[in-house]
Amino acid sequence: MCYDEVMHREVKIAIIYYSFTGNTAKLAGVVAEGAREIEKTNVGLFQLPEVSNGNHEGKAPDQNPVATVDDLVNSDGVAFGSPTHFGSYAYQWKAFIDQMTPVWLSNKLVNKPVAFFCSAGSLHGGEEVTLISMMIPLMNLGMIPVGIPYPIQGENPDFDAGSPYGAISVSGHTHANSLTDADKKVARILGNRLAIMAHILNCNCEECSRLIPLMKKL
Repeated sequence: MCYDEVMHREVKIAIIYYSFTGNTAKLAGVVAEGAREIEKTNVGLFQLPEVSNGNHEGKAPDQNPVATVDDLVNSDGVAFGSPTHFGSYAYQWKAFIDQMTPVWLSNKLVNKPVAFFCSAGSLHGGEEVTLISMMIPLMNLGMIPVGIPYPIQGENPDFDAGSPYGAISVSGHTHANSLTDADKKVARILGNRLAIMAHILNCNCEECSRLIPLMKKL
């Protein structure tokens, strides 16, 4: 009965990312594919706006619409993606999050599930630090992080990609490396889990209808 109620209405997932070379955008597309595999899930892809003092020469073209705060607020779940810059996220992502004070004051993001992904030029270049760093301000906003448990990624020798904190790709210093099959597998799993969590947190069954309002008051 509860499964039928969980899948009763469509949920909206926003995949919001910044990508300079195009590699993070490719990973975003695979996360979106994973979310779309869950029925009654509407997925939108959005690129983060540029920051006026940045050097954007050579940025890869991107046809997805530019994200607004409303795209985040109006979603039932969101995945954020960023390239790793010097062991952390891109400043375009931070500039977007720094707009959230009115949203924080109104509790509009409380109990919304959120997932993370990133791309980097080198292995061990700070990818996991990037993912964890992105979590911190969003937990301040009351969002619920969605990770990837090790057993779902696969047992050795299949476990060769990603992180429990999110999806990762390594493009190489010349940005020539394509996403591996393992990268795509983990990104799809992340999209799956985000969409499923959004459905669960928006369940209308009798039991969940009693519990979810209690969580919103905590």
